[in-house]
Amino acid sequence: MNIRASLSNIVRVTVPAVLLGLAGIVPLRAQQVGEIVGRVTGPGGLGVAGAAVEIVQLDRTEATGEEGTFRFDRVPEGTFRVRVTHLGYATHEERVSVRAGATARVDFELSPRPIALQGVKVTVVRPDLIPESTLEGDQLDEANPRDPGELVRALAGVDAVRRGPIGLDPSVRGLRETEVGAYVDGQRTFPAGPARMDSQLGHVDPSAIRKIEVIKGPYALTWGAGNLSAIRVETQEVPPLAPGALHGTLSTGYDGNLDAVETSASLFGRSGGVSYWALGAWRDGNDYESGDGQVVPADFRSWEGRGKLGLEIGDSGLLTLGAGHQEQDDIDYPGRILNALFFHTTTGSAELELRPSPEGTLRSLDLLAYVGHVDHNMTNAGKPTAEPNPNRTPPFALDVDVVTASTTLGGRAAVELAPSPLWSVEIGGDAYSVNRDAQRTVARQDNQMTLFEDQVWPDVTITDVGTFVRASRRVGSSVQAALTGRVDFVAADAGTPSDFFLQNVSDDLDQSETNLSGAFTLGVDLDEHWTLSAGVGSAVRTADALERYSDRFPASKAQIAAEFVGNPALEPERSTQVDVWLEADFPRVSLDLNAFNRWMANYITLALSDLPKRLPLSPDQVYEYVNGEATFRGFEASAAVRVTDEVSVRGSAQYLWGQDETLDEPALGVSPFTSALTLRYDHPGRRFYVEGGVQGVARQDRLATQRGETQATDGYVLADLQAGIRLLDRLELRGGALNLFDQEYVNHLNSKNPFTGAQIPEPGRVLFVDLSIAF
Repeated sequence: MNIRASLSNIVRVTVPAVLLGLAGIVPLRAQQVGEIVGRVTGPGGLGVAGAAVEIVQLDRTEATGEEGTFRFDRVPEGTFRVRVTHLGYATHEERVSVRAGATARVDFELSPRPIALQGVKVTVVRPDLIPESTLEGDQLDEANPRDPGELVRALAGVDAVRRGPIGLDPSVRGLRETEVGAYVDGQRTFPAGPARMDSQLGHVDPSAIRKIEVIKGPYALTWGAGNLSAIRVETQEVPPLAPGALHGTLSTGYDGNLDAVETSASLFGRSGGVSYWALGAWRDGNDYESGDGQVVPADFRSWEGRGKLGLEIGDSGLLTLGAGHQEQDDIDYPGRILNALFFHTTTGSAELELRPSPEGTLRSLDLLAYVGHVDHNMTNAGKPTAEPNPNRTPPFALDVDVVTASTTLGGRAAVELAPSPLWSVEIGGDAYSVNRDAQRTVARQDNQMTLFEDQVWPDVTITDVGTFVRASRRVGSSVQAALTGRVDFVAADAGTPSDFFLQNVSDDLDQSETNLSGAFTLGVDLDEHWTLSAGVGSAVRTADALERYSDRFPASKAQIAAEFVGNPALEPERSTQVDVWLEADFPRVSLDLNAFNRWMANYITLALSDLPKRLPLSPDQVYEYVNGEATFRGFEASAAVRVTDEVSVRGSAQYLWGQDETLDEPALGVSPFTSALTLRYDHPGRRFYVEGGVQGVARQDRLATQRGETQATDGYVLADLQAGIRLLDRLELRGGALNLFDQEYVNHLNSKNPFTGAQIPEPGRVLFVDLSIAF
């Protein structure tokens, strides 16, 4: 199979096909559609106003009226999932069958759920961009994370790299770093540390997060550029509450072993046409012990303030202004050569959403503008290089200081059209410009004499402007098809490279690209319970700042402490993936099976160069970034059974295989086979729950030896136990034991300590307790 030719053909065929599909849109006959009506009630049969009623497959949402009633007209024939959500109530969902010319009725009776119990909803998104959770809208109410990376580790096909106590770096089916597009409230995010101390998602506190969506393949083409896979985080929305309503939450918790304290408080409400949400969060952690008693440096301090202000515009518009500031200080990174003095992050955004009448052709108009800035300082304080050592070169103590800054400007505009009940079309564009500058200074500690200064990120700016179109159509009553096309125009340059880089690597710093991406997805309802989905997509990622312009700086993509040199002329990576997804949804049983195959063209990998090293302590070999080829394949399977109304069982398994064809060895950072089983009891009145889980991880002996994976990672079995109780409807107490039997283990993706060569172990037994109150 000629991969390059197939990629070219996919792009050439997909984009014109989208345009042809749009040209073929015609109005449909009235008899091909029906309607859905119903009422949403709470305790005592009282109507619930302002509830969000969503037809999931059609991405149509209506708000209930004063009596809790709702109506969807022009609904195509078929069976749909209708979901109801409202602040303070548990989410409820029903299946509804619609026939041409008929009215289908579905009523919902919601049970109260205190606001503090809403938790974080973590979702895997199918190739057709329809969110699918593993069990009936499952929410991770009992999540006890210090970092968003710990949340996504719970998802099949998703893992995370640990380099320190926070900032875990997500990996999706072997894709990592900027191969995984990361978004917070629609804003594109990038790491601020050249040594990848932070992930793209590391600068938002978990207490602010209300939803995480993951697309495990090149299907998120309307989210932004370069998404070989993508993760989208949403913080709390401004609340759709009745005027005058004021609510708040206060949560605090303690994690033993980690000696970590977590506290957060929020306030949200609405007055007239103005709604608001504000959050403050504080976290403090210390060293932890692994299962065998090894002490792992893990100090950190963090505080965050974040808020949103919503201004209603007429009957169908909302302007949301958002801002946030976070400070992470004094962070230990046992998996890096340096520690972090601080990350200081500031963000701001303005988003305009217009939702005209659902009966018209124009369904929505969204405009977003944002800015993000991160200041970061790294130092070797607390590392062996900060102490004199007569047995090394140089023997004196060093003072290493790296000052970095990253600024991102961006925006997005999109319009959604419904030319007919069966057609949905989204057209739009987005852009971002990220500037990165980092300077390293190395001096002697004894006399403060500067040995050298260099540019790590030499004032690099990468700008991407893209346009996209996505057209989806229901065919008959059981088939949903979608085509997406995207074109990106990329420009990259570096302002202050070193003379060495200009003379020995390249002086052609200005680079430009035009990248085409496309995807086709198809979903078929085999009957009212079984769904078969398939997708093929091809997405392009441009090389990032380090891959293009680094001048002998360590690479976070490798487990070796060598120096690496960038290549401005790198071709952009292209990922082409084929997915098949089989799902079953019965009243008490749900099943999911997803298998995929991915080909990577122009895969950015590593090769030895003949360039000299810069630092005396570095290995003699200097590597460079080059293009190559890679292949990945695997599957994820999960099942959930509601044994009784109170008892449920969930199980999952996942497997990933990856090969770097250029280096003729396994791909770097491939997670081993993993399986999990969870048993849960929920009190009939949802007053308390108890949950126990077991996870088994196999030994990983397929190693990327040329990039530092020199030792197999042993398999392990973990057990967790946790419980929670709701008191007085406003107070919830949760507690439990993670790694119940104090297992000593290492996640295969975790970084190595660059001074000892040992991978960072995960924490041993962690006993935790959390208390939340809502008002």
